[in-house]
Amino acid sequence: MGTVALRLAAAPMFLSGLGCAASSTNAQQPVGTIMELDGSRLAVSPQEMRALSELGNLVRSGQRGAQDRALAEARRVSNGSDARYALALYEVEIGTQRDDDTMRARALDVLIANPLTRRDRLPGYLGIRGQIAYRMGDFAAAGEFWGRLAELTPSDPDVFANLAQARLAQGDAPGAMDLLMRAIAARGAAHQPVPEGWYRQRLGIAQQGHLVAPGIDAARALVSAYPSPANWRAALSVYRQLALPEGAMEIDFFRLMRHVGALAQAAEYQRMAQLLGRLGEPIEAKAVLDEGIARGLLDAGTSPTREIIAEMDRAVANPRSGSTQRSAPTNRAGAQVRLGLSRLLAGRRAEAEAAFRAAEEDPAGGGYADIAYFWLTSLAQDSALR
Repeated sequence: MGTVALRLAAAPMFLSGLGCAASSTNAQQPVGTIMELDGSRLAVSPQEMRALSELGNLVRSGQRGAQDRALAEARRVSNGSDARYALALYEVEIGTQRDDDTMRARALDVLIANPLTRRDRLPGYLGIRGQIAYRMGDFAAAGEFWGRLAELTPSDPDVFANLAQARLAQGDAPGAMDLLMRAIAARGAAHQPVPEGWYRQRLGIAQQGHLVAPGIDAARALVSAYPSPANWRAALSVYRQLALPEGAMEIDFFRLMRHVGALAQAAEYQRMAQLLGRLGEPIEAKAVLDEGIARGLLDAGTSPTREIIAEMDRAVANPRSGSTQRSAPTNRAGAQVRLGLSRLLAGRRAEAEAAFRAAEEDPAGGGYADIAYFWLTSLAQDSALR
């Protein structure tokens, strides 16, 4: 399986509507004028006033050529801090209209650093600036902007989810996992639903960082909260990559994957059939191969499927002795999982669940405790659909 796709949480919008018309007072004063913009009174020179007023009148005009000329003139004459603040507000608005991240980034840097910026605007500026940095591949800058945002809005889970993604992009998977878990915990504390994307992001962080224990927890959490076929596939595939079940446990893990419909590659069907053959279960192996063929994932006439089918046919005709013992579970939880499977196949669901529960609660169960948990989760979901 490839890496799980991650998504940025939405950053807050920062412009609820920018007043583009500027007004002046004290027009008779020779040294300067007052420009009223976005709720602020700005001291600008007459030259700055003329250029900024012309630009303001064009901000929402859609006349790109005229805007560019006005921008060039405003940039040329805006030397004072107040004028640069006004220019940055206009540049953010125009950059947003044009989807021009370079223009917006430059303007936002001015606004973030300018003491004239209203405090209620700063979180939005930081959020958008972080997203721009992330899109541009400057993950360190994204982390800095979102880190400042987290200090200003410590109760906003989305900020920590975004910051987690920046940390992961810098190669800090454990740090990213800690931040995302903070975001998830904050949602839970506020009695808000945790987005499915965060569960998948959690799984993806564990996968990319090779975090075994957090990855197992993430796989469990994903299928418990959002049990879609795609999520079962993602969770069990990542679990298999991280936990590396071997021997009898790998066979039982494949049985679980098959039950929940998570087998999706020819190599998985082929390996499961071969492992079952070694276990001494060629009839089950043939059923697995038949399923793969019926789903169009296997071609009975091509190698290696052709050879595996022939091998299973020979095994059915000449059963091998002793292989079952060599592939028996190595602990009590494994034996309980096998018991649960046999009871389930016999239609004795309650007894199967009891066996799985005993395996899941076994402190020494290891990987078999995980397999039992997944079985119980799947069976509970099956019941809910009836």
